[in-house]
Amino acid sequence: MSTVASEPAAATASADRSVMELRDVRKTYPGPVEVLHGINLSIVVGERLAIVGPSGSGKSTMLHLMGTLDQPTTGQVLIDGVDVSSLSDRELSRFRARTLGFVFQQFYLLDGVSAVDNVANGLLYSGVSLAKRRALAAAGLERVGLGHRLHQPPAKLSGGERQRVAIARALLARPAIVLADEPTGSLDTQSGADVLALLRELNSDGTTVIVITHDPQVAAAMDRQVVIRDGVIVSDTTVGGG
Repeated sequence: MSTVASEPAAATASADRSVMELRDVRKTYPGPVEVLHGINLSIVVGERLAIVGPSGSGKSTMLHLMGTLDQPTTGQVLIDGVDVSSLSDRELSRFRARTLGFVFQQFYLLDGVSAVDNVANGLLYSGVSLAKRRALAAAGLERVGLGHRLHQPPAKLSGGERQRVAIARALLARPAIVLADEPTGSLDTQSGADVLALLRELNSDGTTVIVITHDPQVAAAMDRQVVIRDGVIVSDTTVGGG
């Protein structure tokens, strides 16, 4: 879909290699309040994994650490073998843009901007020309079934369509890993099912998919479920997905 990388990084890696590792990760906020208590987790290239837990369990904090949006107080987060704490802010921004794609419950689309330009903004700081960004964005929207909605602003799209725009934007640089935070939380049942089907399709192409959720039905659609409660992993099960 993009010339930034000819194929997903995940597709070129050994299938049994860890693409992400959390090693004795702890996160403490002022108070002090320790939210994560020594998390150890290894995610293999091409996995489809759900991190499940109730509100306040620490799963959102885990998302921020896994997405390099925050740093652990102690411990290490390694992505594709790189200790992200060793990177400068500039290096980290480049690494994040190349390696990670984000899909959030809130779509974070710009009002008054067409779907194709919302997606093209995913490569805004990549050095790719506007014409090329738009061409790649159009191809990305075709892939998620929105080739006929390229020039519509978010206000004229359904919730499911807006989430597909957000997914197309997340995938524009062909990241090795997609982190999805409650990706069906704002959608009706059918739109949510469509988004999960799209994530399965992306995973079948080699992308590692990590979904943060409290919804057991969403978790059941993944191949592996990691349950977190009170900042501790309480179970880690391979379930087969759906």
